[in-house]
Amino acid sequence: MAFDQGALWYDALANRPGRLEREGPLLTRCLAAAPTPRVVDIACGTGLHAHYLASQGAQVTAFDLSPGMVAFARARRPHPVVQYETGDMRSVTGGPYGLAICLGNSLALINDEAGLQAVFHSVAEALEPDGRFLLQLVNGNAPGAAEPKQRVEQVSLPDEAGDLVVIKTLVPHEGRTLLSIAYFVLDGDEPSTVAESAVLRHWTLDELDAAATGAGLTRTEIWGGFDASPFDTSVSGDLLVLYSRG
Repeated sequence: MAFDQGALWYDALANRPGRLEREGPLLTRCLAAAPTPRVVDIACGTGLHAHYLASQGAQVTAFDLSPGMVAFARARRPHPVVQYETGDMRSVTGGPYGLAICLGNSLALINDEAGLQAVFHSVAEALEPDGRFLLQLVNGNAPGAAEPKQRVEQVSLPDEAGDLVVIKTLVPHEGRTLLSIAYFVLDGDEPSTVAESAVLRHWTLDELDAAATGAGLTRTEIWGGFDASPFDTSVSGDLLVLYSRG
């Protein structure tokens, strides 16, 4: 699934002020622990983390399956040491990298074990010896994760482009979440709208560890959020895992 439409709308919703203040310290910590500052950002979206890591001294290659996201990132978040490319997380190219990241629950878009194993093998082959792989997923065992829900969010778009109203519907079903997103831009008499959908897999820590071990990676850290809080499968909203090669 590639979210090709509405990159501006996605960016306005997902990358609101304060996100990097919350997530940046842990990213900087992982970058400092990497053997080299060469980074690959897998499923990079609109380039928020790639640009941030470049500002921290990294040389970044950033991939996303969506040409629309990549085009937006190139236009809105250019950096002399960031290279944006269209690419699949199951086939990471370039390297060797000291750090690979896959954030924003992007790995949940992989829906089968063969795909998960392909991601880990591809990342492992692209890493330096002792290279690190940081991934972040929504914890499928968190409170409320088993209940259907609908969220409505509203933000103002940049450059006086109107107001964005987003309706997210999430329906858990047999270890997956059925996600639909409707974007409405209120600017003038006729609202613009785009609808997108995806099926998100609830990968467990055991499944991630098994795929990592098969690819020659070892888990070194686990957190329940970007604040580096301990992971508790019944409480934590997020699952962040740091693996190393060798």
